[in-house]
Amino acid sequence: MEKYKFLQNEAGDIEYPVGIRQLAFIRADLNGREKYGQDSGVANVGSGIRLRIPIDYKRLEKVIGRIINENDALRLILVQHGDTYKQKVIEHYPYKLDVYEAEGKTKDDRLKNAVEIASREVNTVIDWFNEPSCRFFLVKIGWNDHIFVWMAHHWIGDGSTTGLIMDKIFRYYTDPNTKCEETGTYMDFIQEEYDFLASEQGKKQLEYWKKETDGYQMLDITKAAIGERGAGYDHTFKIDRTAIDRIAAANNTTPFNVILLAYHIGLSFLLDSKDTIIGVTSANRTDKRYFRTMGYIAHPLQHRMKISDKDMLSDLLTSSKNKFSENMTYLRSSHYYDRMQFCLTYQNFVAGSKTKNMKLDKVSIPTKRSVEQFFLLVFEGEKELTLGTSGSGQVFTEAFQLSLLKLFEDVITLLDTDPSASVEDAAKKQKA
Repeated sequence: MEKYKFLQNEAGDIEYPVGIRQLAFIRADLNGREKYGQDSGVANVGSGIRLRIPIDYKRLEKVIGRIINENDALRLILVQHGDTYKQKVIEHYPYKLDVYEAEGKTKDDRLKNAVEIASREVNTVIDWFNEPSCRFFLVKIGWNDHIFVWMAHHWIGDGSTTGLIMDKIFRYYTDPNTKCEETGTYMDFIQEEYDFLASEQGKKQLEYWKKETDGYQMLDITKAAIGERGAGYDHTFKIDRTAIDRIAAANNTTPFNVILLAYHIGLSFLLDSKDTIIGVTSANRTDKRYFRTMGYIAHPLQHRMKISDKDMLSDLLTSSKNKFSENMTYLRSSHYYDRMQFCLTYQNFVAGSKTKNMKLDKVSIPTKRSVEQFFLLVFEGEKELTLGTSGSGQVFTEAFQLSLLKLFEDVITLLDTDPSASVEDAAKKQKA
């Protein structure tokens, strides 16, 4: 007898097709396991928030159970048939909240131990064939002091997803009478995706992306293994946003586009390539039809940039902005010709109206990752930006991440102080 009862479609089947982006992450995970080991923590993505407020465990458990059972992507079970994959949806998941107790003589000791506990749990390989690919838990540091962690496997969502789910948890917890948005489910989205790609409009979009990615050479990520390799490196940095806002205003664009340009330039220099593609995972937030689902958000918009030494940085910023706008009109099929080794997640967690007055601090949780993808996460604050970098320490070493952040800041400074600066000027600054 099966542990769970599964939803049936109109034909009475319990197995559904796997989405294109889902399949990409499944294969990336399996490739990582083969290269780096089964216990590597693989493609888990997590978000940790320190809560220094009273927490009613039963109330939180009820809220999380409600969210899981409203969202079919949080109840998925992977099914394998030889070389093909499908998925099942648990009809109702009986969620129970796990609360771990941190140890230590001082609060700092307990915080350190709490992060270690969270890291251990986030790095545990998820049994995606038998259990849902997400987890929510608390680590108690002290009186009215917890780290709240929610994690998922990348095949059901991404970093931007964690923000959507986290925000909903706080909204429901604050007001249990909050109604669920009546929107489509993730299984609806998967079916619509396949129907769209088979339509005339979908075929035209696929032609666009085929042309957009034509001739692109995947970046040599072996060049990212600078210095000592490790199990995993996640770093968080805070930078003043004044210069970024100033550049955006002067060029009639947004801080997001300034950051995207600096990211492209940094990768170009470090990996010795004048042609780079970055997946922008914030792009699909525009699709309000599936706002309550999490899986759809894992369909990034591919953004390609070709540069030459004589290009002015300000001109590249303008062309990058225009290309992003053009690409957005073809968003629904962007992930089909997947060339994304590097991603940008902008505003990963945005506190909503119900959470802005709470004392919430994002906690960096060390992770081990074996997927050969790198993520730059940007959390927007009023006066500063928090930059998070995340990637396998076997591939994207600590030295690589620190070098990328240094280049990022150099490009921002150069754009701010010399609007006529070129790529060549940025290269000279790097070598200085």
